[in-house]
Amino acid sequence: GRRRLLGDSHCDTVSSIHNMTLLLRDQGKLSEAVSLLVAVLEARRRELGDEHPDTLNSMINVATLLFDQGKLVEVEVLSP
Repeated sequence: GRRRLLGDSHCDTVSSIHNMTLLLRDQGKLSEAVSLLVAVLEARRRELGDEHPDTLNSMINVATLLFDQGKLVEVEVLSP
């Protein structure tokens, strides 16, 4: 839907993907959620910059998911 209509980097598309990652997390599909959320983070960094609240929120969510999986080294790599 939104991807086809608005494109991959449109803020509404990125927000929809972000919401889907939260659903995947709640379903226990952490690896899938992380890979999509990393893509969301990259898109938000590119479109909004590192200091935007949405970018920072995505960074926190990625870090939390990685932490929950015990991937502490990867959490350290997230900083801009």
